[in-house]
Amino acid sequence: MAKKINYYSRNFADVRQELIGFAKQYYPDIFNDFNDASVGMMLLELNAAVGDMLSFQTDRMFQETQIDFAQERSSILAMARTFGLKVPGNRPSMTIADFSVTVPVLGDVFDISYAPIIKTGAQINGAGKVFETTDEIDFSSPFTTGGIPNRLIIPNSDNNGNIINYTLTKREVVTNGVTKIFKRVLNDGDVIPFLEITLPDDNVLSINSVITLEGTNYVSSPSISAFYDENRRWYEVNALADDIVFIPDDTIISDSSTIKPGKFKRVDQRFIKEYTDNGFTKLIFGGGTQDISALCEFDVDKSLVNRIGDFINNLSLGLTVSPNTTMFISYRVGGGANTNVGPNTLKSISTIDLTINGPNASNNQSVRDSLTVNNPLPALGGKDEPSVEELRNLVRYNYASQERCVTIEDYKVRIGLIPGEFGVPFRNNVIEVQNKIRVYTLTLDSNGALSSNSTSVLNNNITKYLSNYRMLNDYVEVSNGKVFNLGFEVDLFVDKQFSQSQIIGQVINEITDYFDINKWGMGDNIYIAQLIEEINNVAGVLNIVDLRVFNKVGQGRYSSNEVSQPYFDDATRQIDLLGEYTLFGDPIGMFEIKDPTTDIKVRVK
Repeated sequence: MAKKINYYSRNFADVRQELIGFAKQYYPDIFNDFNDASVGMMLLELNAAVGDMLSFQTDRMFQETQIDFAQERSSILAMARTFGLKVPGNRPSMTIADFSVTVPVLGDVFDISYAPIIKTGAQINGAGKVFETTDEIDFSSPFTTGGIPNRLIIPNSDNNGNIINYTLTKREVVTNGVTKIFKRVLNDGDVIPFLEITLPDDNVLSINSVITLEGTNYVSSPSISAFYDENRRWYEVNALADDIVFIPDDTIISDSSTIKPGKFKRVDQRFIKEYTDNGFTKLIFGGGTQDISALCEFDVDKSLVNRIGDFINNLSLGLTVSPNTTMFISYRVGGGANTNVGPNTLKSISTIDLTINGPNASNNQSVRDSLTVNNPLPALGGKDEPSVEELRNLVRYNYASQERCVTIEDYKVRIGLIPGEFGVPFRNNVIEVQNKIRVYTLTLDSNGALSSNSTSVLNNNITKYLSNYRMLNDYVEVSNGKVFNLGFEVDLFVDKQFSQSQIIGQVINEITDYFDINKWGMGDNIYIAQLIEEINNVAGVLNIVDLRVFNKVGQGRYSSNEVSQPYFDDATRQIDLLGEYTLFGDPIGMFEIKDPTTDIKVRVK
């Protein structure tokens, strides 16, 4: 007789009860002592406990295969790899640093022979954080390496008004992190498809460059220029099937000190980067070869050999490495949210390669000793690796795009994935008009305010980058967005028991915080009714008598853009809130209070 088993019993209590019933039905003469203290019940409950644990593990295993329910970071990373998603690690903060030296005078100008050159990779630090320069700093040139003016010359005079020397200041971009070099000698055993190399650090920010050199007896690392030799370089791609990379275009002069022009290049020497479950970075190289020497031993038409070689040596997933070579991997470590530091923090120089070729050795040393550095702006942009929930959303929402731009949202996401060195706008919005994809961008100026003056190189980079992902019949056009500057006037009834100055200060802070540009995007509606509620919650505020919103235009301070919403008063540009207490967003623009200290006025009664 077949014994019936209830497979729906999964927890301890249900399995225990099921086993008791099973024993009573099929083994009444053998097992009939169901006292909790009996040996038989002990064995039965042990089996129930095992069943409960197995059910739990089965559920957990299935749960970890579902993106919506997985809890383990390793599970979500595995799904990301399956879906071809490139998961970011720590993000570094960036800022501007002023490098200053004092050079001797020569006639009516400074002596250019004493203008030093600082090689790429100079390290400055402060608050326990290290930042590096990303370009060479040449004090003899008034421009950055990208062709942007960045030199300030200040004459220094004695008590008699005579110029005794000049202070030269170069403003350059510095990025958190430290550059390291990893060397790997490649032998015959390494010439395998999809070779994996794991770097020894668990906080890798980025891979600067990977090159291979002939030979295996290198004692020192190659020069910086060697790392950017296109004949020796391996390029990072999102997937090994991708044979197109976006790289700097040195033939174009940039109109930005921080953004490089970019172009697409077809490459065979390529690799992908993955993060292991324990946070280390792994490089995986291609699986094809270009070696057709065996065929060339036969006396046949060489063109035919090449055609045969094209079939045999499939490079669709990139090249394998070559034996008897040495691979050098330049990479950067650091990053994280704790690398965001305030202004005037980075004042120490830890590592620097500085060259001065002046005719006087003593003057050369004086110039070297005069070198100072400082960051006038805070370092921002540092971020920790994605949390489990962030990873879940990355996998969930990126998978749908499939490395192509089909919807408007695909274009928005793709713009955010442009490599940082080619520029990423602070905000962007995408609108489709008759198969024309119109992209509008906004950036930040040196004071952290919204700017509609995106550099031409940024807009060109976006256009070129999207061209590789757009649909065939989509035409992409990138333009600058609009900034709508606002002013506020608020009249309040307040409690006399509270300090009026404190109430005014708190109300200004509430309005400023509500309009924080980091909380809004282009085209967003702003609900003034919600702001009024926030103001009413300020301690000491009894009631809002009136709240007026103005469009600040021109005057040498504000944007020239006017809101499309009608004015209540054309003379003052007071915006009509249309009875809904709402500022209706423009899809190509964004609202901003440029200077809260002057643009927000609060009167109390």
